[in-house]
Amino acid sequence: RARWATHARSCAAVREVLRARGIEHASVAREALTSAHVDAVDLVIALGGDGTTLAAARAVGATSDAAILGVNTDPATKEDLARMYLTAARVDERRSTGHLCAANRFDAVEVVEAALDGRARPTRLARIGTKVNGETLEYALNDVLIAHSSPAAVSRYSVRLPSETWRRDGREGARGGADEPRFFHVRSSGIRTCTASGSTAAMYSAGGEIMPLSSTKMQYMDREPIYYDHAPTPSAGHGYYEREKALRLRWNSLVGTVYIDGDHVKHDISLGDDIEMSTDAPEVNLFVSEWFEQARARR
Repeated sequence: RARWATHARSCAAVREVLRARGIEHASVAREALTSAHVDAVDLVIALGGDGTTLAAARAVGATSDAAILGVNTDPATKEDLARMYLTAARVDERRSTGHLCAANRFDAVEVVEAALDGRARPTRLARIGTKVNGETLEYALNDVLIAHSSPAAVSRYSVRLPSETWRRDGREGARGGADEPRFFHVRSSGIRTCTASGSTAAMYSAGGEIMPLSSTKMQYMDREPIYYDHAPTPSAGHGYYEREKALRLRWNSLVGTVYIDGDHVKHDISLGDDIEMSTDAPEVNLFVSEWFEQARARR
């Protein structure tokens, strides 16, 4: 109840700013938000945390130029995080750290007013477009994870190699014609891709690299790859795709799941499905905090 009351006060403060300025606005629950709500608006204020900001980003499709401003209405402070690790007492771990939020409940009014006045400007960020058998899924602002539906099962997939890769490596003599596709066959715990904005999240925790916000590349990593007979690694299992290049793979497990920006949006896949991912997708305008930008500058 206390957390809900804190959230409600933050929402009321932002609504009061809009009302006082005579700005037409509407409140929409996160679960009900669709692209129809944002197609004709200039600004989407996401009141909640990172998950709410990601939900707002998904609603902003290819035809909308709406900017997104995330407000962490009940943030986890440094003191909260310290207590989480250093105390035996029960703690509420549901609070968002708000990495994607430009403001929190302490400075929400100030940041929203700066955005409305034009003193703050959004940053244009790359997103990942994912296709399964040619069907386009929701755009991802942070990352995409493709894995077996059971976390204990092996994910099997074959990554299609760009022709310049296998020709450069002297593989023209492999079985098949010169124009036939080559694949690198992988067994792992799945494959994750991320954008620049998502590179400080799970990708970084797994040993990936933090990318500058201006980057339009897509970073990828095979999760816990398994190699036959513990042989030396035949591939780094980690790298980048330029915006004009797509990562294409064939799913070889009986079942699997595509997770887009966490676990709230997911799609089932099955044996033989063709999957394509790239950052050749509509970008999104997001207001970011100074901390979010500085975190990359320090790396």
